[in-house]
Amino acid sequence: MREQTYTVQGEAVRIHVVEHESDLTRFKDFVRRHLRGLAVDSETTGLDIYAPTNRVRLVQFGNKTDAWVVPVEHGRPFEEAARRALLGLDQLVIQNASFDLAVFDRHLGIPQEQLWDKTVDTQILAKLIDPRARDKGGIGTSLEDLTDHYISTEIAAEVKGLMARLAKEHKTTKTKIWKLIDLAHPEYNLYAGMDCILVARLVGMLLPRIPHSARDLISFEHEVAEICSSMARTGFLVDVEYTRALSSRLSADEQRFTEIARSFGCDNVNSTEQVADVLEHRGVIINGRTPSGKRQVNSTLLDTLVAQGDQFAKAVKEAKRARKWRTTWVDTFLREMDVDSRCHASINTLQARTGRMSITGIPAQTLPAGDWIIRRCFIADEGQLIASVDYKAQELRVLAALARDQTMIRAFAEGADLHMMTARAAFGPEANDKQHRKIAKTVNFGRVYGGAAKMVHEATGISMDTAKSVVDAFDRRYPGVAAYSRQLAKVAAGQGYVTTPSGRRLPVDPSRSYAALNYVVQSTSRDVTCRGLVKLHRAGFTPYLRLPIHDEVVASLPSDRANWGADRIANLMAEQMGPVLVDTDPEVGSRSWGSLYGAEH
Repeated sequence: MREQTYTVQGEAVRIHVVEHESDLTRFKDFVRRHLRGLAVDSETTGLDIYAPTNRVRLVQFGNKTDAWVVPVEHGRPFEEAARRALLGLDQLVIQNASFDLAVFDRHLGIPQEQLWDKTVDTQILAKLIDPRARDKGGIGTSLEDLTDHYISTEIAAEVKGLMARLAKEHKTTKTKIWKLIDLAHPEYNLYAGMDCILVARLVGMLLPRIPHSARDLISFEHEVAEICSSMARTGFLVDVEYTRALSSRLSADEQRFTEIARSFGCDNVNSTEQVADVLEHRGVIINGRTPSGKRQVNSTLLDTLVAQGDQFAKAVKEAKRARKWRTTWVDTFLREMDVDSRCHASINTLQARTGRMSITGIPAQTLPAGDWIIRRCFIADEGQLIASVDYKAQELRVLAALARDQTMIRAFAEGADLHMMTARAAFGPEANDKQHRKIAKTVNFGRVYGGAAKMVHEATGISMDTAKSVVDAFDRRYPGVAAYSRQLAKVAAGQGYVTTPSGRRLPVDPSRSYAALNYVVQSTSRDVTCRGLVKLHRAGFTPYLRLPIHDEVVASLPSDRANWGADRIANLMAEQMGPVLVDTDPEVGSRSWGSLYGAEH
């Protein structure tokens, strides 16, 4: 047994490091004395929980003054002691519980479902207090940020910065130090033990600070996190043969188009300066400039030139696209899939200020819109089909319900084309072509995001005068929206935040009070999706769910019941929000995710 001492808020704290099997007796006594609850943490060889080489090294338990570090890497007795402690405690307090509970599931054989019901996640609590990242003016929600704000700036720098210093000392990176550091290293043990002591102190500071309006969201957000953790654990099956072939094809495309660009005198398509030099040599006038004053060669310029038949611009665009698709997505899928050919997404259920989710690992939210090529890498399980259920114009329906705009409400009730209604309000009764509808659609969605005439002008290319007239027509057509937006902006300007119907408090920068409408609509739409997930979970659909993507859920359903399952999922997800039905649209494809986007199978 080794012990280390430290001082937190003027109080001595102790880190007890288990070394030998005989030390476990005292550890078990500590757990028995604190069965009502302890802070818990784990240290692994990396964040890639489902990789074949990943392993758990330490499991820590602690209260405000004492932490015990158990080296489960030493073998069965230590692993079993940690396992029994996790199962025996009435409550676990964890920072970022989705990660640690997945570790305990994967490496200690404790199903997540057994632990989520008794877990309090301090990161969720922190995000209900202030969801903003530190660089956005918030407190931040990492343990280092919370320690800095609520406990001690010095401890945040000294203790939470230990692993970065150890990485430097060992001449390696912070990503690699976790698997290289000696299990008995004093600073590694201090870092591990202090995590529990800090979390045990933070939970009592965070709970009273959660706005009263958001109290009901505590249990709701924990359930959403559990559902998304289950999806991550299940993973999405990769069609390895297709994905490897796609990687090879993209590599060949990159090489071919790079050679074409080289024939025009450009050795590096990723060098903006070289591309700009060739374009100007070919007579292209580049008006755009970066903030630093350099020539700007963006996708808009390249797309315009490609549409005009410029072969150099096409070569640059295609070479860069092939490289990005291969390195960002395809090769990453192959590298990160587990031994069962499954990729496990990391789903941050409360990423944005509004609570909107983000997904990494399988970056479903950033894949090329409407394209099947990348999505074709993922397939349903054997004997199953891919299904997708999304909400119909979710944010516009939510806007109609919140603003109680009677014209919008009536349009949705009657199944009218809201975009064409806006077009006719702007361009007159004769407006019925695709271009008018496209402009109106941009305005409809743009107003949700607080966009004004400038945004419409930039998005559609129409003149500023026309853009302003269309925006004005929207405000006249849907006066309830304009009134609701003004109301929210006034509240935001006065108190610095707005509160959503679910009770979530959203900070609003005083200089951007106009953004309050967007925040409330986006956050409420996110809550609609999450309430849908909760209903699906309680109905037993979680094992079939693969990804939540903003207003959509992707599932893998048994072939013989796929249509029934998709319809049932759609019915459960649909929500009546006051006078507006936030309706859903189910779709069943073949075996690949890409089949929903045009792939043959």
